[in-house]
Amino acid sequence: MSSADNISNQQAVGMHENLVELQDFKLLAVALAIGLLIGLERGWSMRDKADGMRIAGLRTHGLISLLGGLWAMLARQTGQSLMGFAFVAVTLVLLVAYRGSLKKFENYSITSTIASLATFSLGALTVFGHAMLAVATAVVMSSLLGFKPLLHGWINKLDQAEIYATLKLLLISVVILPVLPDHYFGPWNAVNPYHVWWMVVLIAAISYLGYFAIKIVGNRHGPLLTGICGGLASSTAVTLDLSRMAKDHPQMHDALAAGILMACATMFARIVLVTSILNSALFQMLLPPLMVMAAMTYLAAFLFWRKAGDFSTDQEIKLQNPFQLGTALKFG
Repeated sequence: MSSADNISNQQAVGMHENLVELQDFKLLAVALAIGLLIGLERGWSMRDKADGMRIAGLRTHGLISLLGGLWAMLARQTGQSLMGFAFVAVTLVLLVAYRGSLKKFENYSITSTIASLATFSLGALTVFGHAMLAVATAVVMSSLLGFKPLLHGWINKLDQAEIYATLKLLLISVVILPVLPDHYFGPWNAVNPYHVWWMVVLIAAISYLGYFAIKIVGNRHGPLLTGICGGLASSTAVTLDLSRMAKDHPQMHDALAAGILMACATMFARIVLVTSILNSALFQMLLPPLMVMAAMTYLAAFLFWRKAGDFSTDQEIKLQNPFQLGTALKFG
């Protein structure tokens, strides 16, 4: 091999090393930015505390994330088991700091400690080639930490029945529905367990949605929101649910009728949307009549809503159960 070839090979190796080093600098910069983002939220939320009263703030979280990135670089050379020892070491340091804070200020919250450990992990994750995942996680994590007053406010407004209703809805939708067989049984393939239970989930979810729509927005606007949202899924389900409610609350007939009409009008719009995706020729045929039908139905819903008027305090609905499983099972 000639001397010119040796020089060119050395230049190529040098360029490759420079590129690798530049990439490492970028990853460390991202790791530092992640730590500063989380530290910005932590520092702002504890801005009223004097120096020395915070376990970790803006600078510390930046350094923790950068430390995670540096340890990850070392682990790439010596073995990833090194990251386990590094994580344990950081945990011990944070536990010592937490113990000192606990003795001095009697602050039992471990949020900052967990946030610091997560920051270290995100810095390491960045260097291991998952920068986008680490950045997205940092944004979600900072948002979750920053929304503490809002989240605590929501929790304080919930009662036991609403918490149980949420868990029951998740149970029938996330746990039971996926394990049911999605094929037909019986004579003429009459029954599909998955489809039947999907209708149960749908009815229960609309009841749940209507409960919180009425609770948050108010009696007059709640049925309208239920009609719009439920109409995207099943106008029949909305009609069933709001009709049942009208039987118990006759003073709301006009508002509930408006909600049912909103669901029917939204159904027309949904059909137009689906046909525009699946069959352009059918879409062109259906668009004029369905849009006219939707406009007329929306107009009727608006007139019923205007007629409903405002409700006084003694007419306020006190919904007892946001999860109407009995009605959902009957409909299924």
